[in-house]
Amino acid sequence: MENEKKSTPKKVLSITLNSLFYMIIVVLLIFSLANIKVKKENDIANVFGLGFLSVQSNSMFGDQEDSFEQGDMIFVKMLDEESVKALEVGDIVTYFDMTIKEFNTHRIVEINTEEEYLITQADYNPISENTNTQPDQPINFDQAIATYSSKISGLGNTLDYLQSPTGFALFIILPVVLILAFEGVVLGRNIISLNRAKMEEKYAQEKEDTKKLLEAEKEKLREELLAELKKENNNQSE
Repeated sequence: MENEKKSTPKKVLSITLNSLFYMIIVVLLIFSLANIKVKKENDIANVFGLGFLSVQSNSMFGDQEDSFEQGDMIFVKMLDEESVKALEVGDIVTYFDMTIKEFNTHRIVEINTEEEYLITQADYNPISENTNTQPDQPINFDQAIATYSSKISGLGNTLDYLQSPTGFALFIILPVVLILAFEGVVLGRNIISLNRAKMEEKYAQEKEDTKKLLEAEKEKLREELLAELKKENNNQSE
């Protein structure tokens, strides 16, 4: 009973650590999958329609609820034909700006449903450090890739490094390899332990069978000996 009480915390710890390991693997693999899906310069890394980007400028700096600044990481929802038509003035969308050859994530200031185009504009001018900004070039509905959802302040620089070849290798591939190697070692030890237990059980069973066989042989010899003694006694009596 006391041994069972001692083993319970170990089992809980083992289950917790295994769950944590697998959660880390899942997160890393999801991040890897999202980055692998980026095949073109105008693709956004995303999983199940939720993408993430690092903010490269202060064009959306401000005190609004959906403002963000350089160095932040933003989450965006990928758009399709139906969701694009549901966009409203004031929403923030991401599109690939052909003039700068990079993503732009700006606020919608005008929507033309008849000609199916929209116009975006930055909230902040980092050069003059004020809100005096100019509208961007109009884009077609199908050029809007995603709409802003939320942010994590200061995580954009980390994301940039993780998406670099060095960062991806060090913090994504290497941890996955190490975790899988560790789990492989644990699995190997468990298999060895299980095989040892089976061998010990087999040895104990064979030992018990041998003991029973010896007991049976002894009983047989005893009965034969008694039979011989009885026969001799009968002969002497005659």
